[in-house]
Amino acid sequence: MAQRTAFQNVDVEQQGSNVEPICLRVPDACRFIGVSRSTLYVLIADREVEVVKLGSSTLVLVESLRRLIEACRLKSVGAIN
Repeated sequence: MAQRTAFQNVDVEQQGSNVEPICLRVPDACRFIGVSRSTLYVLIADREVEVVKLGSSTLVLVESLRRLIEACRLKSVGAIN
């Protein structure tokens, strides 16, 4: 049986708009930003990515992933100019 991702679990629609998850499990977060599991854990340890523990699950906040990518993008744009 195929495992569902966090994105596939969000089937709720409200007035025609999809609901976006606010957090992802570690494997989904890795796919979301295209890094390995070990790289994500380094980012978490360095406090560059924010997580929430819910029971034994580690949930990565989507907004912190977006902020990380935006900060990296701005750094790379600054390095080019």
